[in-house]
Amino acid sequence: MNIELQNTGDLTATVKIELTPSDYEEKVMKVLKDYQRRASMPGFRPGKVPFGLTKKMYGQAVTADEINKMLGESLENFIKEQKLDILGNPLANVDKTPQIDWNEPGDLSFYFDLGLSPQFELALDGKSGVIYHKIEVSDEIANKYLEDMLRRNGELTEVEVSEKGDLLKGDFAELDADGNVKEGGISSTGSINPELFKDEAIVASFTGLKPGEVVKINPKKASGNATDVAAMLGITKEQAEELESDFNFTVTSISHMVPAEMNADFFEKVYPGLEITSKEGLIEQIKKDASQSFVGESDRKFFNDAVKQLIEKAAIQLPDEFLKRWLIDVNQDKMSAEDIEQHYDEYANSMRWQLIENRLIREHDVNVSEEEIKDVFRGYFNRPGSSEMDDDTKMRIDSIVDSFMKNKEDVRRINDQLFEQKLLKLMKEKMEPKEKSVSYEEFAKLAAEK
Repeated sequence: MNIELQNTGDLTATVKIELTPSDYEEKVMKVLKDYQRRASMPGFRPGKVPFGLTKKMYGQAVTADEINKMLGESLENFIKEQKLDILGNPLANVDKTPQIDWNEPGDLSFYFDLGLSPQFELALDGKSGVIYHKIEVSDEIANKYLEDMLRRNGELTEVEVSEKGDLLKGDFAELDADGNVKEGGISSTGSINPELFKDEAIVASFTGLKPGEVVKINPKKASGNATDVAAMLGITKEQAEELESDFNFTVTSISHMVPAEMNADFFEKVYPGLEITSKEGLIEQIKKDASQSFVGESDRKFFNDAVKQLIEKAAIQLPDEFLKRWLIDVNQDKMSAEDIEQHYDEYANSMRWQLIENRLIREHDVNVSEEEIKDVFRGYFNRPGSSEMDDDTKMRIDSIVDSFMKNKEDVRRINDQLFEQKLLKLMKEKMEPKEKSVSYEEFAKLAAEK
């Protein structure tokens, strides 16, 4: 066997593997003799099938199989020995590889194309200019949070005339094309929360109603969501998706949410133990909690912006034509060559980030241990303010965690999350982002930009 590397470009190469019969015949004969010992054919006792007949029946397939095994192992070992850093997987070069007569293979030559990983500079030298957006919660947003808290902790009471935000219960009756109640049509009792409708005119049509009054509504147009329509009418989602009819809705009762009173009981209920005594103190706490909840969004934007900058600064060249061939090969029956071409820039940047990410992981020793993954699972059982666990409880939890660790999908998901958290922390430390305070509205506009 002879193997040699032929450079075909700055980031491409071809491996040529030459085989002679002495390389593969012994292995082929061993497999065929094993077939002969186990073969069972009419007219022959078990194990007594003539070798010539066995070879005639299985020779081509066995020869091809054994040679392919040799090629795979030899190519993998050669790449390791030569310390070749490749992209994707080797691709057979069918144009260079001669046709093979599997009855008499003789001397053989095989060619495999490689895409080589590029060299690039990666400097995490601080003062990157990447902005970390710190979202400030305005009084307006905090007051909206407060209004929602008061409503959620309020009480429902029946009223005689509907106002904006009220929940209406009633009877639905499907109408035909002429606006009459459809015989055999959908008829049900349900509720309508007009606040969920996007069309202000439809919302307004449910204000000022009294029990017994009728309003016409097209549930699909009003909601735009088959799941909500199905729940509203008590039908299946499949039925809701096909539904186009108007309905009469006869109001039977109206429920009005009376917001909770802002007093000491309310403060203790929404923030137990914090000893909040005034609206001002509550607003400050709401702002603090809301700001904390926005950290994840700020982190995600910083991470994406940092990745974009690293990709741009590294200016990584790729063996594009090889990668397109490889993408077509690994996405057979899923994506066409046209699809690959159309989305290639996205794939290429994903590959560039993968190269950068691997470099960061290697150079900064970023890793996730099994124990760290277990700690995430253990966290499911820890509650704020809970007392110290006894040994028996810890043992039971560890037993449950061990069972969780058998779920490879969950373990992989948590592993990826922890890796991203560590990379985020590393980039914050090394890239020294510039902090900028923005309102949530400003942040939403920035996040929406492509």
